[in-house]
Amino acid sequence: MPTTIDARGKSCPLPIVLLAKAARDVAPGMTVVVIADDRAFAADVEAWCRKTQNELVSIRDAGSYIEARVRCGSANGQP
Repeated sequence: MPTTIDARGKSCPLPIVLLAKAARDVAPGMTVVVIADDRAFAADVEAWCRKTQNELVSIRDAGSYIEARVRCGSANGQP
């Protein structure tokens, strides 16, 4: 079961900060789902995944929010 973070109402950089913390706390291979309404979140999560070598499984724009699914790897959120 994935860890879910509801970061709606939080602006940059807080959704990524919350994702990084969750990535450190889950076992490698686990999925973290982040829901955010900060419009910069999509670009931020893509860049964070590239930088930390975590896998962006999916990103979905649901209109009022963005949902990202990230599979955490051995980097565990560390650059």
